[in-house]
Amino acid sequence: MRRLRVPALLSAAAALVVAGAALAGSQGSGSAQAKVKVALVLPCPTNDGSWCQQAFVAAKQLQKEGLIDLSYTSNAPQDTAGASQVIERYAANGAQLVIADSAWQDAAFAAAKKFPKVPIVYAGGGKVGGNVSTFEEPIYQPAYLAGILAAGITKTKVVGALAAFDIPLCHAQAVAFIKGAQSVDAGIKGVTSYVGDWNDVAKGKNAALALASQKADVFTVCGGGPASGLISALKEKNLSGFGYVGNQNGLAPKQMVGSLVYNLYPIFKAIVQDVANGKYKGKDYDLGLQSFKLMLNPKYSVARIPQKSLAKEKQVASSILAGSFKVPYVIK
Repeated sequence: MRRLRVPALLSAAAALVVAGAALAGSQGSGSAQAKVKVALVLPCPTNDGSWCQQAFVAAKQLQKEGLIDLSYTSNAPQDTAGASQVIERYAANGAQLVIADSAWQDAAFAAAKKFPKVPIVYAGGGKVGGNVSTFEEPIYQPAYLAGILAAGITKTKVVGALAAFDIPLCHAQAVAFIKGAQSVDAGIKGVTSYVGDWNDVAKGKNAALALASQKADVFTVCGGGPASGLISALKEKNLSGFGYVGNQNGLAPKQMVGSLVYNLYPIFKAIVQDVANGKYKGKDYDLGLQSFKLMLNPKYSVARIPQKSLAKEKQVASSILAGSFKVPYVIK
């Protein structure tokens, strides 16, 4: 997930971009549900292949279905004051729902004080109340499944977790990945590195190489910059890893085991329907593993993942979805 970095407040890159009002005639007349005017605030480009692209694709699908009128800002400032200004501008200009797609808890609540009747939703979990909600990114659950597969792949019995910051989201993902591997082989060791930046690709690569020097040969990653850095390291050292949030399999087709793909469409749809039906209130939207898919790279998985590992991953995934198994959620 992209989170707080501190650029200048508002720049030309953060100018409000209107994505177009409509599909009016093509959606037909007499729609039972009025379109909700949604503003989507993104901290990164809409084509980043990861965090922001997944949110943008979900919102565009709702627009295509005639459920929303969409406006959006990409490359928004990520500091609290700058993000709050963007949220407030949309609220002041008639948005019926603002989705702030980063860990903008403080920015959301600051804007909510000025616009208490406008639903504001931020990403990643945290405090809710009044007109402020959040939605979870339960990536720790598919990370556990990835760990099961990693146990069947590793030759060194060391797996690595690389992340931007040691925050609950990334910490839980790292621990779940390692525990998933250890559920297959208790002798597997896990090593972890936090690079201190969401966007710096070079730092991510160097951290991945440092973990590789500790014999890690299969990786998970949390954060856009670290993910790009990891991909570079995987190709350079011919190691194995899992993509972050978007389908990144094609970026390292010989090294990418699969990707932990975040599907925001059902989450965004649930929020939009609550607003449209007058049922919205500050809450935590969490669909668990239903909002993620472990998308394997067929060129890699068929050749290199043992069938018993694939079978165990499917069995555990079914147990998670059925509620009979809970992935450990460890945040410190």
